[in-house]
Amino acid sequence: MYGRSITPLQPAIDATGGSVLVVVLALVGLLLTAALSLVVAYLIVRGYRRNRNRARLYLAIGLVLLTTGPIVIQLLLTNFTPASQVSRSAAANASKLLGLGAMLYAIYGGMSPRTTGTNADRSDRVRDEP
Repeated sequence: MYGRSITPLQPAIDATGGSVLVVVLALVGLLLTAALSLVVAYLIVRGYRRNRNRARLYLAIGLVLLTTGPIVIQLLLTNFTPASQVSRSAAANASKLLGLGAMLYAIYGGMSPRTTGTNADRSDRVRDEP
């Protein structure tokens, strides 16, 4: 054997980027972030199904593209393709930009014009209790 020898007390696994514990904790953190964003997106989609407010649907799509998308893109491109760091970052940033765009559309683009009249539902006005 040339190079280094493995002793019984030396770990057989080697991690790029730091100790094995740090890498495992970082991976668990990424997976937890992705899972929580999917749970929140699911709850937003349930709200969309209740009242058919399209803004909620765009908000859920934006949340997934902003949080889960870059994580999945980075993991897949890093482990299964020979893509360069620049192309991986570009793909992850494109997902983030699309997510932010969808969220902005949910906030500002899906607004319907307010109607005026005595029976109009105005969310900026406090309703009197009967």
